[in-house]
Amino acid sequence: MNNNAQNTRVRLAALSGVLMTVAMIALSGCSTLGADAAGTSSSRHAEAQSERDRLNDGYSDLYSTAASLAKTDQIFYFKIESDDVERVVETMTDYSGELAGRLERLTEEFPALGLQRQVDPPIINAAREAQRKATVKRFAPVVGDSGKVFERGLLIRLLGAADQQHYLAATLAEREPNPALAKIMANAGERYAEFYEEIDALLVERFYR
Repeated sequence: MNNNAQNTRVRLAALSGVLMTVAMIALSGCSTLGADAAGTSSSRHAEAQSERDRLNDGYSDLYSTAASLAKTDQIFYFKIESDDVERVVETMTDYSGELAGRLERLTEEFPALGLQRQVDPPIINAAREAQRKATVKRFAPVVGDSGKVFERGLLIRLLGAADQQHYLAATLAEREPNPALAKIMANAGERYAEFYEEIDALLVERFYR
């Protein structure tokens, strides 16, 4: 197998799936109290754990998407022909990589924060896998779309991803009880909102005027 064919297979493999390791995040246990107090404390702990689990569903999805977006320019850089498209793709993918890395580091500082929860039922996972395969075929390095058709399709997908990340991060910011994490999520939501506006303006200017 020559180097070009091998590189193509590597890029397609990177696009077609996001590696995820399922991990259970344990919160600290309750201290030993009297019977009634222990029951109340246990109930409160269960409620707190349930809320943290729901938040971690959101963090896991935000992290997974950010990690995938970080690979976009590596996979498709050779098919992007326009400087303005290349710039916005690089900026968004670079930020997404930084956010994914920061979330990983935050799990060390905040042990209750989990990024590896399995949040989607099997039918949704199957649908997303079918969508990924269709996207790979449509954007394949050699036989897929190219030129303006490719760039428009790529920007449309990044627009949707930016919108999703914006509202997911903003919702996490609203519900996160830890002020430090809430601020980080608020900033992430604002940054993805900026990407949305930038990509939308570029689509209008380049393709829809």
